[in-house]
Amino acid sequence: MSRPRSGVRGPNSALTEFLKNEGITDAFRRRQIHTPTSRTPEEPEPSATEEISSEEEQIRTAGRKKRRAARKLAKGSDSGSDSGSDSDFNISDDASSGDDLDVGHKFGEQDLCVDCGNSFTLTVYSRYLDSHKGYLCEDCNEALKKKEKAARRNQLNARKKRKRLAQALLDRTTVHVPSLQDVCIRVITKNISDVEALGEIGQTNINKISRILSKNRSLNDETMTLFLSPDIREIEFWDCSNVSSACFDKIAAYCSQLEALTLFMCGQFHNDNLIYYKDKLLNLKKLALNGPFLISDQMWTSFFKEAQCPLQQFEIRNTHRFGNDALLALLERWGRNLTSLKLSRLDSLDTVGIYELIPEFLGPSTLTSLELSYPCKTDIITDELLIYILAVTGESLRHLNVDGCSSLTDQFLIEGVGKFCPNLESLSMRNLDLITDEGFVQAFEEFSAINSGGLVTVDLTKCVGLGDKAIHALLVHSGNTLVELSLNSLNKLTKSFLLQVLTDDNATWKNTLKESIEDGVNDTIENEEEKKVFYSKVNFPLLTRLDVGFVRAFDDGVAALVSEECPKLNILEVYGDNKCTSKAKVRSDLLIIGRQSDAV
Repeated sequence: MSRPRSGVRGPNSALTEFLKNEGITDAFRRRQIHTPTSRTPEEPEPSATEEISSEEEQIRTAGRKKRRAARKLAKGSDSGSDSGSDSDFNISDDASSGDDLDVGHKFGEQDLCVDCGNSFTLTVYSRYLDSHKGYLCEDCNEALKKKEKAARRNQLNARKKRKRLAQALLDRTTVHVPSLQDVCIRVITKNISDVEALGEIGQTNINKISRILSKNRSLNDETMTLFLSPDIREIEFWDCSNVSSACFDKIAAYCSQLEALTLFMCGQFHNDNLIYYKDKLLNLKKLALNGPFLISDQMWTSFFKEAQCPLQQFEIRNTHRFGNDALLALLERWGRNLTSLKLSRLDSLDTVGIYELIPEFLGPSTLTSLELSYPCKTDIITDELLIYILAVTGESLRHLNVDGCSSLTDQFLIEGVGKFCPNLESLSMRNLDLITDEGFVQAFEEFSAINSGGLVTVDLTKCVGLGDKAIHALLVHSGNTLVELSLNSLNKLTKSFLLQVLTDDNATWKNTLKESIEDGVNDTIENEEEKKVFYSKVNFPLLTRLDVGFVRAFDDGVAALVSEECPKLNILEVYGDNKCTSKAKVRSDLLIIGRQSDAV
């Protein structure tokens, strides 16, 4: 878009200024170019005197033109404007005069404001509006500047607000006015490098600061020492990637009474650190490590055989150097006393035989939490192995995690969980794609006979073989006790099922459906998936978190019913549910994560 000329001339170069003062203009140069310079052989060369006379004549002519132009300018004639050119900007005075004529006024003259209509003196600072084809007065220009500044400020504030909302969604929280305590903690974490001691702020606040530092990757050798004290009993560091091996020794040196230690992403945790812990942490009951790949299998074996601490809970993840000998040493030494055993992503545990030894060493009715997830080979964890383990430990087991054990089938649920786990509260079985609808229903019929309390947490992510009947069996049994439920990627769930379990059985359309089924509406339908099924309503008084991502049947109508029928639901995840939009009528306090319309 071309900008109208304001009549302001740019600076001239030294050469341009010299030529202008000498009267050598564009017209003069054009005449020089068009004047024939070639001479015939017969034409004599001009003498030096003739050349000087010709040059003097040109200078006199230029001087006369300058005086004539000055007189015209003094008289105020528009035609007397300097005809010199601006070689730097390649804009001639004739062009500038043409622009002034187009605008209709020159700087210094009076003009009418195109906005308010008042008369004002046109200056180089006057603002030209393309939309109105005219200039603004100073007052209108200032008012327009304020409007533009306010618009930019509003745009910036809106961008900041969207950023805060996006961050809150990632943190699974809502944007709210922080408490004074949260503000203080935020200030401390931002200036943690300047803090010398945290003081008596309470263990809860100390743990909160530790989690924030871990999330921001700010936990290092200097900041870690702020959380160490002789009387502390439990330490949790969730990101130790910036903590050196030497600093890990400070934990045992400063906190000799430590009973529970959790170190995640501890890639610099070394053999020497484990030896130091063996001698110093004599009261350690819980040890949870994620990523200690520098500790060798031999060192693990030595630690388990020689350590004097009363270890009861052990968790290890993401290392290829925790092998069969290390696990065997752990079971031989502390197997009878273990209440929690979590083994995940351990590539060196590569035989079925080592897992079969687990129930041999575990004490009866002592283990409450068991995790055997993501083995190096999927066929290592089999139905027979899990049934054998559950037969020994199932009576006291409260938490079971078999994520990634994709060789497990319905038999593991029917013969294992359904018969030996009367006190089970949490069940996680991600990526078990061999579990079927019919087998799950049968397993929960068995499970209901021994477990009357119900499950609290269930994760069925990517158990793609499950459908309406399986989930209904789960909800009928545990609907009143469920707090967290994940049905992610269960694409066999239908909209009819979702609506029925959330709608009262006395609803007109459900009565009509029930009557049509009784009248034999399914008799002529051969495809089992197309037959109509009646599902009773389920109550969810305690459900606080629900993940229905990539369940295609979940739409705005179902979301509205979920919001209404689950009074304590705080978080609803709907990633991949294209039919769930911002038009869904849900409670204001319900946080919905994953809608495409919420993209920022």
